[in-house]
Amino acid sequence: MGKAYSSPNIDSRSGYDSVTGIYHSKFPPIDLPSNPFLDIVTCIFYVDRGIRKALVDASTGRSLTYEDLYGQVRAAAAGLSQIGIGHGDVVMIVAPNSIEYVVAMFAVMFVGGVVTTVNPAHTVFELANQVKDSNPKLIVTIPQLVDKVVSFQLPLLLLGADQTPPTISAALPPIFFSDLLSSDPNKLPAVRIRQCDTAALLYSSGTTGRSKGVIISHRNLIAATSQMEQQGPDEVETYLSIVPIFHIYGFSRITCAMLRDGHTLVIMPQFDFEHMLVAIERYRVTILPIVPPIVNLLIRSSLTSKYDWTSLKIVGSGGAPLSKEMSDAFADRYPHIIFRQANLKAKVVDVESGRCLPPNAKGELWLHGPNITKGYLNDQAATSASFDAEGWLYTGDFVYFDEDGFLYVDDRIKELIKYKAFQVAPSELEAILLQHPEIKDAAVIGYPDKDAGEIPMAFIVCSEKNTLSEDIIKAYIARQVAPYEKIRRVVFIDEIPKTSTGKILRQELAKMFTSKL
Repeated sequence: MGKAYSSPNIDSRSGYDSVTGIYHSKFPPIDLPSNPFLDIVTCIFYVDRGIRKALVDASTGRSLTYEDLYGQVRAAAAGLSQIGIGHGDVVMIVAPNSIEYVVAMFAVMFVGGVVTTVNPAHTVFELANQVKDSNPKLIVTIPQLVDKVVSFQLPLLLLGADQTPPTISAALPPIFFSDLLSSDPNKLPAVRIRQCDTAALLYSSGTTGRSKGVIISHRNLIAATSQMEQQGPDEVETYLSIVPIFHIYGFSRITCAMLRDGHTLVIMPQFDFEHMLVAIERYRVTILPIVPPIVNLLIRSSLTSKYDWTSLKIVGSGGAPLSKEMSDAFADRYPHIIFRQANLKAKVVDVESGRCLPPNAKGELWLHGPNITKGYLNDQAATSASFDAEGWLYTGDFVYFDEDGFLYVDDRIKELIKYKAFQVAPSELEAILLQHPEIKDAAVIGYPDKDAGEIPMAFIVCSEKNTLSEDIIKAYIARQVAPYEKIRRVVFIDEIPKTSTGKILRQELAKMFTSKL
């Protein structure tokens, strides 16, 4: 940190270049592999780590060493090749986190195939859209989810199964993952994979429109893991993997990056707060990557005092914006734990004029780097609308950098509330609401108003001790914000709808409120 920049125009504290308008990282530039024929799996297993533990099942304690993991990846890849999966073929994975999930995804990419991941909670309708768009040749799933995918009449590869579920047609029998692992890895054919080849199709959450397939190349993954390697710890650490692998955060930043660095991943199949605390204690977890709703639980829950946290050194949050207030609250409660959020080459651009903005000025975040996607599958219009001619990605995030180069995300530009001539960030109001001891969770949206355009409306989940009313909440906010930021309407609900990574589904809230009118 704090390296001297080569250009005199770059401020040493913020990393801001006053000539180009670009914010530069304080870390040294990353040297990426120059070999054009390199895949992410080879990159991960390039170093022989032998009997060091790679993966651990949090529920059972079953583990794989790096040697075992690579052996299973090679065997599964050979098996996939024997059933006709090869370069460019898409394989869909519909399953919760597991050791087998990791082996399967690496095996697909190792034969030059393309992994497309799916939230296992998706409905058949949602799955059908992704099947139609990505055109998979094979679906990897578990017996409990067969009913969701059997209607697509595609070959099925079953994880954790040794017999055929009754709903599968005898005309299209499944392939068992255990049989795949018995394949001879020496019969794996030589596959020439380029860094620019597509490795994965990870679909957007669809919170602001149709879900789109984000094209991730092997080079994107290699670059992303290189960035994490530079910023990550030097010692071998134990990570708790609770972020879904189907999400880019779990797929790239945790699974690929941490295994490339030689760390140990303790995998939880699904999130359960107390099970997470048990796993931290049992496996002496040192680093915990999570999403904002879990940060909120760690701050508020009394359960944390029941478990031994002394092994935990770092907590990282990603996947959705986290307020400064919540970051500070976490630091106050856990002063012995380092708290981090993720940061690339960036611009902050005025949404009206297109002018690059200096520190402390708010605008849209633009990003550029080798880990940035090539675009959206089968959607050139959306790709063109998301990048400028030089490859800068318009993130849609409303942000600012401070004088020390720290990035603060206010909200999504599309979610800013337009109150008369003012812009109100819902996340700022949510951060204040969450400071109230009787508010368990909160979300704010813009509600149409004929005079103001939109008004801030709050959805509140109360704690067990509940003495709140609409007037109390309005007064609580009014004491702490400018007049135009006041909450004008309050709705009490049982739960805030969110994605698996903690993004508030504001469209669902709007529909929920409208349906009650």
